[in-house]
Amino acid sequence: MDNLLKKAGAMLGHLDLFTHMLHLRSLLQLAAHLEERGDRVILVTPQTMTLIGTDLETVEVITNSKGVQIQAGVAYNVLQGLKGHEAPEYAVTREELKALNAEAIRNLEQGDALRAFGETLVRISGPIPARKGRSTGGTAPTPDPT
Repeated sequence: MDNLLKKAGAMLGHLDLFTHMLHLRSLLQLAAHLEERGDRVILVTPQTMTLIGTDLETVEVITNSKGVQIQAGVAYNVLQGLKGHEAPEYAVTREELKALNAEAIRNLEQGDALRAFGETLVRISGPIPARKGRSTGGTAPTPDPT
């Protein structure tokens, strides 16, 4: 159990990465919610989200069909970071939400935080097998000729 606790403790340094990924996921869930409702645009402020489509609805928290809650403040902060500028509100389409999320994922994959997480995983559990279609930057093992 002590070893498991040490491994869990090694993950503490990556909480910011996990939190950021969780918040990014909320944008995808928000885009899916817009699509389910048939809404095209959402206006996000630090306190509220206004869904614009066949009707107009302003809420502080959206609960999607899967029961996941998306809070206005979280959506606003993520959008602020992804758009790279401050604004009193952000108006985005569901397509833009998906595109912003895809760009953020690309940035995560190329960033130091994910690399450091991978190094931690290797340190606490051994090498991670490469996924198909992805380069690990190393070389493939040489088959044994015997």
